[in-house]
Amino acid sequence: MDYQLIADSYEQLAVVVSIDFREGADYGKLRLVAANEPYRSAVRSNGAEFVPGMLYTETMERNPSFENLCLQCIVEKRPIHSYVNAPAFNAWLSLFMLPLRSDEEGLSYCLFSYDLDETVDPEKLADTHADTPEQVLKTCIRLWGSDDFDSAMESIIDDIRGLCDADYCCMLLVDHDRRECSVMCESIRGGSGMLPMETYLDDDFFDIIDTWKATISESGSIVICDEMSRDYLKEKNPLWASSLEMAGVKTVALYPMMSHGDIIGYIWAINFNTERTNEIKEILEETTFILSAEVANHQMFEELEKLSRTDLLTGVYNRNAMNNRIDSLAYDDPDHEAFGVVFADLNGLKHTNDTQGHASGDELLKSAAEALRKHFDGYEVYRAGGDEFMIYAPGISEVDFISRINALKLLSEENEGETPLSFAIGSCYGEKGTDVRKALHEADQMMYKEKDDYYNENPDITRRV
Repeated sequence: MDYQLIADSYEQLAVVVSIDFREGADYGKLRLVAANEPYRSAVRSNGAEFVPGMLYTETMERNPSFENLCLQCIVEKRPIHSYVNAPAFNAWLSLFMLPLRSDEEGLSYCLFSYDLDETVDPEKLADTHADTPEQVLKTCIRLWGSDDFDSAMESIIDDIRGLCDADYCCMLLVDHDRRECSVMCESIRGGSGMLPMETYLDDDFFDIIDTWKATISESGSIVICDEMSRDYLKEKNPLWASSLEMAGVKTVALYPMMSHGDIIGYIWAINFNTERTNEIKEILEETTFILSAEVANHQMFEELEKLSRTDLLTGVYNRNAMNNRIDSLAYDDPDHEAFGVVFADLNGLKHTNDTQGHASGDELLKSAAEALRKHFDGYEVYRAGGDEFMIYAPGISEVDFISRINALKLLSEENEGETPLSFAIGSCYGEKGTDVRKALHEADQMMYKEKDDYYNENPDITRRV
């Protein structure tokens, strides 16, 4: 058969791939038998020259996903179409594979052709396995129709695990700059023996996460489903391969969650049904694409919401958050648990601003907020405005509450120097169901009396009017 003629008959990039199944042959070594001029030109642009019979790894980095597709096409003797994100090309790849007849027993061939899209084409993404778009859509409707994002994600990861017939599925959020990660949701098949992800999230686990980006750099994902791909992983990423082996992982499919070119997390399935590998890849490709956008939007919304209730200078809650909290206690939860409230006014801020500059005043405010967080760790600290802070401590015992206030009052003695940290403090402890507004008023009045006493004792320090 004239394979060169077949390759030349294609307008888009095309190459004929051979796999040798004869006894003693290493079928993992895929060879490029014939290529059309567009493909040869692409190879030349990468600094190589096409030679019939060359290993495919002479034109690109070894890619187990590509090898699996070739094997699947040849073994199942059916055409394959896949649409995948390809970071190596900075594009989306529409792949086509067609099994070809062989004149030599044990030697098999397929035609590989592809074209590139700079941005994702939604129609091509949906044009995959007949059932996949419907399955993915049903899964994602759970998210779009729910008011509880976290619960919806838990339900979705359950669905994904079921669609993949896997022992385990997880969505892990990552921040490479801070070297932090957290489990957004996971699903474990009962009786599988798989452990929750939190079992492995120690100080060293991010070293493994750091390796994933390079491991999937060429294909944008990785699927380990047979001996050949496992050998590839041991060669490419021995650290992760060893970790998977110790965790009892036989197969794994890992897909990055992308937002504006950055990896914000990963979705993966472990010990899935290898008879449905191609379908599982399509399910994970499409769900990851959709969920990446949803998670990124949710993170942005959470960040904006956090900013709307956070004082940007000190990092504690702002006055808007304080007012909302008080209103919710007064109107929505009038039978709330016992609590303590504190008003703490920072003494000497105006004097610091006038004598040392506003930058020093800002640093004093930051130190004040940090001290309040430290002494009331686990409770709510608000900057009510200017040099005034409020603390709300729900569920605290009266003994603990008084002890913390006394410790706070010792700060002036502990912080000697040009700008000692000192507070005028007013407080009130309320039993269950106490009117929080009355408690706040009582604490506020006490705080103003202490402030008057402070400035009467320190007449050289200018007070804020």
